[in-house]
Amino acid sequence: MSANELALRFSSAPAEQLIGVLPVLEVKEALRSEVEEDVLDDVWQEHQFEMDAVEEQVSAANRLASKFELAAETLGTAIRLAITLPYEEAIQVLKDAIEDNPGYGQDPEKG
Repeated sequence: MSANELALRFSSAPAEQLIGVLPVLEVKEALRSEVEEDVLDDVWQEHQFEMDAVEEQVSAANRLASKFELAAETLGTAIRLAITLPYEEAIQVLKDAIEDNPGYGQDPEKG
């Protein structure tokens, strides 16, 4: 084996440069290593994009859950307080709680 072949075998030269100089199996292994590294990098990057998207979805769901929890706590506290108050004060406490938490509850059907 010539010095040039030895240098190529242990170099970081692209596999294409090894064709015709080194045995086919060594060229094949060098090509496989290059392709494997590229594919693993692409797969890892795609995985990272997906993980970032999932993390953002989880974060959004947690923010929404916190918002619901706060509204439930506020409305529950208002109900507990209203039970202990005279009628007029109780109605005002409940109206204030509803105004402080717009978008929650439905208008009752009058029948």
